[in-house]
Amino acid sequence: MAGATPKTSWFSLDWPVYEIRETFFSYLAENQYAKLSSTPVIPIDDPKVPLIHTCLNRLKGALNGTGSHRTCFSLRCIVTSSDDVIEHFRSDATYHRFTEILGSWSSGDYFKEEAIGLLHSLLSKKYGLPESIIHATYFSGDTSSGLSPDNESKTALQKCIGEERILPSMSKFNRQADGVLSPLQAKHIITGINLQCLAAILQKKESLYELDDYDNIIDCISSRAGEEFDSYSGKVGEADTDGVDTAYRLLADHMRMISVTNAPGSQLGKCVMFRLVTNVNNYNISVWLVC
Repeated sequence: MAGATPKTSWFSLDWPVYEIRETFFSYLAENQYAKLSSTPVIPIDDPKVPLIHTCLNRLKGALNGTGSHRTCFSLRCIVTSSDDVIEHFRSDATYHRFTEILGSWSSGDYFKEEAIGLLHSLLSKKYGLPESIIHATYFSGDTSSGLSPDNESKTALQKCIGEERILPSMSKFNRQADGVLSPLQAKHIITGINLQCLAAILQKKESLYELDDYDNIIDCISSRAGEEFDSYSGKVGEADTDGVDTAYRLLADHMRMISVTNAPGSQLGKCVMFRLVTNVNNYNISVWLVC
């Protein structure tokens, strides 16, 4: 049940994906966040962006000074990278092009200390994650640009987790065309959690395709593939000698993606859809016919 106390075991199928999502929204509602309605993966009011691929696409209005100061949302994103998609799915059972991000946003309402405290409380108290697996990063500075470390974030993190789990990294500055870092003109707080990755931790799964929201899809593919094909076993890389497990992952992820991009109201250009699925279709056809 959303908003309930943490489960007795943090690695459990007692945390289905839908409940992880609802717990996130319930927790933020308790902290005066307004939930934004879901939006299509194809932006309605931004013709320059063919597909939603980052939380910032969803927050364009807030960046322009409109909208609520505290908001939370679920954002479905599609990776449109031109990298070797087949190789990603072959070598990595956690890779997916279609993903869902749980996000929160604050514009001029509060800043780092409260944001860090809220997120830590969500992970440790609501989801019941052990403190020992929670790590964080902060901006460690850039001597070449004369930028000091983000000690404000580091101090806030030290109030929540152990020093040994606080790692220097990342950047909070704008990198200009000449490579010089400069302070951002506006300061906002955005939190984004990959729902499938969080579910993999809570359900103690090494592959995202073993999560409960993939069960029916994988079973559907298996039932239609024919008895000559083994069920999905999670093999990657050289272990996937016949390429069948790679085909399972490709097809499962793209079935989810295509079902969303073809939902009523979506207006995805044919050339974009063609580019997304052509190589995937060719690979799957070769696997199912040749094996």
